[in-house]
Amino acid sequence: MLAVGIILCYLLGLSLMYAVGRKYSLAELVGYSFLIGMGLETFFLFFLDIAGVKYSQGVLIGLNVFSIVAICGANYKNLLTLKEDFKAPDFSLKNINLVAVFLFCLIAYLFYAITVKNLFWPPTEHDTIGSFDKLGRIMAAEGKLKISLYQYNLEGAGGLYPPLYHGSFAYVYIFGAEMPKIITTLFFVSLLTTFYSAVKNFTGTTAAMFGTFILMLTPELFSHAALSLGNLPTTAYVSAAALATITWLEKRDAKYFWLGAIAMAFVIWIRSDTIVFTAAALLLVALDFFKTKDWKNTIIYGAIAVTPFILWNLYLKLKIGAAQAGKFDLGIGYNTERMGVVTAYVKTFLFGGQHGAVDGGQLYGLVFILFFILFVVNLILIYKVGVKEILSDSVNTLLFFFVSFALYFAVFYFIDVKVQNAPIASLMESSFKRGMFCFAPIAVFYTFTSYASALALAKLENFRLGK
Repeated sequence: MLAVGIILCYLLGLSLMYAVGRKYSLAELVGYSFLIGMGLETFFLFFLDIAGVKYSQGVLIGLNVFSIVAICGANYKNLLTLKEDFKAPDFSLKNINLVAVFLFCLIAYLFYAITVKNLFWPPTEHDTIGSFDKLGRIMAAEGKLKISLYQYNLEGAGGLYPPLYHGSFAYVYIFGAEMPKIITTLFFVSLLTTFYSAVKNFTGTTAAMFGTFILMLTPELFSHAALSLGNLPTTAYVSAAALATITWLEKRDAKYFWLGAIAMAFVIWIRSDTIVFTAAALLLVALDFFKTKDWKNTIIYGAIAVTPFILWNLYLKLKIGAAQAGKFDLGIGYNTERMGVVTAYVKTFLFGGQHGAVDGGQLYGLVFILFFILFVVNLILIYKVGVKEILSDSVNTLLFFFVSFALYFAVFYFIDVKVQNAPIASLMESSFKRGMFCFAPIAVFYTFTSYASALALAKLENFRLGK
């Protein structure tokens, strides 16, 4: 039955994708259909709890089938013409992109290796045993979101998180999974495929495959592909939402508007502190509004992206009775000691080196170093090529990266260590470190789509058997 649950999840996401657009690449279909489908499945769990309906395989199968049929029925005219979008590829041996094929083989092998490791070991991480896996198991057993653990304050820190991640655990447990780590693998493949498709929209196959390879090999991120923690799934949603939104702003293809808005809704449905990415995306959309005066899209995007945050906070307050307490100390002002600690760790994460128990190079490799190298190179090229040519396809990416990072920095600078019951150095070495995952796809996206990298990769793109 687990296979049935996963197939329904994909079909649900796929049906919504075709309701909002057409002519998707295979990578987009694989990645976005799961991310959207699983997000919707956890919304089902949320509203079933509100309605007082207990979870079961029968209920979820019925709800999925009804939703898929309803969406496809409303969109049947477009679906009837889909065959026009699928054409057999024009295959020729001499046109094989040797570099892209080689990189794909490396990615496929590494994905296989980390997946075997992931599926072999049961959940052992402290956070998942004490919270996420525990929540998912008991949600599946009791058939509701507000489980009995809340009566005894045993829900763990994840009990106050929005329900997408532990809800995905509950979903596969309901369908008979012995352990939930297939979810990690599906989120990982969704991260890689949506990232590849986004880069491919701006460059060639070689650059997209090379960028995906670099992102995949981000040391700390790659290690989490064998763990049952929420940071990699969060990264998958942030990457998919941000890059779809940026693609829409640059290409003006309506389907990316909807993919970006829907995925951004799930960004805040998996963790509340991801509000920094929602804020950055809303800023981009607001700036676009001043150019286009398109108030309709601006309102729709904002409403879709923010509604889950409101829903979850209302649920916490009205049903759980545990509204999130104030976690920030805004009265700290400018504190030299706090600023020094946070800044030192940020430098280590971004540029490598050692600080405290952190080795930035071992955590993130070349991801952020390459980003800043390309950023400087492109700034230098402005004097030769011009501002418009250099920034034409990069300004939204850079704005999203720097605005969201500044907000993320502020979250940890102003965090109340007493409420967290942990010193700031400990928070930087754990929470901040893992939160940096979300910036890696944006950094690599810029690295491989900027003007300078396009020039550097042009020859590789044309390296084929027939050349």
